[in-house]
Amino acid sequence: MMPCQDQYTTEKKTAPLGHMRLQGEEGVVIISVLWICALIMWFALQIGAETRLQGEEELHHLRWSQAFYLATGGCYEALARMGSAPPSGFEETSEQDWQPNGVPHVVDYRTGQAMVMIESENRKVNVNLAGHEQLKAALEKAGLNEGDADVLADRIRDFIDQDDIPGLKGAEKDRYAAEGLSYGPFNGPLTSLDQLLLVPGITQQIFYGYGSRDDTLQEEYESGIYIPPALPRPHSLFQVLTVYGKNTFLQDNEEDQEAIRENITWENGGIYRILSAGITSSGPPAVIIWLTVRSAPEKEEGYEVLYRKIL
Repeated sequence: MMPCQDQYTTEKKTAPLGHMRLQGEEGVVIISVLWICALIMWFALQIGAETRLQGEEELHHLRWSQAFYLATGGCYEALARMGSAPPSGFEETSEQDWQPNGVPHVVDYRTGQAMVMIESENRKVNVNLAGHEQLKAALEKAGLNEGDADVLADRIRDFIDQDDIPGLKGAEKDRYAAEGLSYGPFNGPLTSLDQLLLVPGITQQIFYGYGSRDDTLQEEYESGIYIPPALPRPHSLFQVLTVYGKNTFLQDNEEDQEAIRENITWENGGIYRILSAGITSSGPPAVIIWLTVRSAPEKEEGYEVLYRKIL
């Protein structure tokens, strides 16, 4: 009888161990399933995020393309009106009068608008001909204090002049090398105005006027016209300087500027700057095209493109 009792006791003792082992295996399976579910959810979130980003990127590219073609259309609108006579009577509307006086014009298209401004390059200060004081005045108008304007005026002159002798606060090739730059001064005239960005200390904020004292653009132009944030500011270096013409005098009096603006008309052989901002109805980004053209009646098109850039 004793062996049977021992066998019963043994089976009674060992049965719970098997049951515990089974419960442990079930726990491992549950944890594994939870991990797999977590991984599946993580992959799903990653795929969803990538799909969303890809969709946003494609939407951004689509809007950019639309804005680019709107801006291009604005350029052609300006070119088509090149050489037009000033208004002769009260019946003329401002939209019929496209003179190169910097007044913004809006052209409506099916998918958005183009905001276009045309200015004469001959009214701006030629950076290649301007002296230290004239450059300093332009820099101060762009919002720099007197000390910083004094330094950058010297640097601009050193960048353009043909000698290697630095001005009092200027910079020649040794200074460029010390700052780790792979280039030195041009020692010659600029061929495009944005080459000023190569001068140490001339930033995009200074050149285009972003963040300057006149950063509230809506007050600078006619009410009701949307002004894209990337548009150069009215008193920036971009707006007051040029590489064309012979003018070195900075017109600083606002009343005189307004009087001159009212009398500006197209001239045969004149050089003009066109800024066209394409703005889609569906939202940003806006695209701004900078176009410099010469009026050329002798050519079939009636003009010659001197420079173009997307800002």
